[in-house]
Amino acid sequence: MRNSRKWLVLIMLVTALFALGVPRAIASEESEVEQTPLTSPEEVTPFYSLSYQLLHVDGEALGMEDFWAGLLIGSLPAETALPVRIEIGVPEGTLVGWFGQLPDREIFDGAIQFPEPYQIRTENGIDVYSAVMTSYHHMQLEFRYEGNPLNESVEGAISMNLSYTPIQAVEELMMTAAFPAGFVATDDDLTFRGAGPNDEQTYARTFEDVSTRQTITTTIDGFYVGEGAAEPAANATTIIIIVAISVALVAGIFFFFARGKRSSD
Repeated sequence: MRNSRKWLVLIMLVTALFALGVPRAIASEESEVEQTPLTSPEEVTPFYSLSYQLLHVDGEALGMEDFWAGLLIGSLPAETALPVRIEIGVPEGTLVGWFGQLPDREIFDGAIQFPEPYQIRTENGIDVYSAVMTSYHHMQLEFRYEGNPLNESVEGAISMNLSYTPIQAVEELMMTAAFPAGFVATDDDLTFRGAGPNDEQTYARTFEDVSTRQTITTTIDGFYVGEGAAEPAANATTIIIIVAISVALVAGIFFFFARGKRSSD
């Protein structure tokens, strides 16, 4: 998938099919910018905030098996002078799709993909992706999650296991789970993040002052209360989650064509 024009066409196609009427601006050819490797900073600037989220993707409409996709969103302080070099880590061998800059952690309009092939190195079981932020202070990386993080303990109760190891210390790490329609979570320390296009209920647990290479593992429990059940949420938050799920579906196209390969291959 090296042809950017072909990639853009695929993004537009998937968005039109699965956004369910919600506007979803896609990065256009005009928004793509050339990186400047000869003047790129070498010192790495860490994110102050990271968000890790897992989403279930229905592969039937894509002509493939269902799978789990992940989103990593990193945010730099607003006052950070650009350009800066950033790094983000995923488990070794993880299949990565879209990797680029966002104008805001909750907005994809005007997003800019980092040039391929991505800069990758492997350290202690982690693939480290490196890039230069030139225009925005937010980064997003999409990846395919191998396995199934969802457990069904008893009828009417499920739980999602989440685990992530940041390669730099962060002030906050948000671990987010999207449950199927009809399931809600009730733990007091969870933040409701909105509902997806199929009434997926999305909840986040935030960890503060996470150290370098500190593995954060958590389980978020959900309970079945009936189809279509949803907690009240601001429209903006709901759209954020819908957009995130649309991004995962876009990643599904990438996984379909690049199954079994890393971006560096």
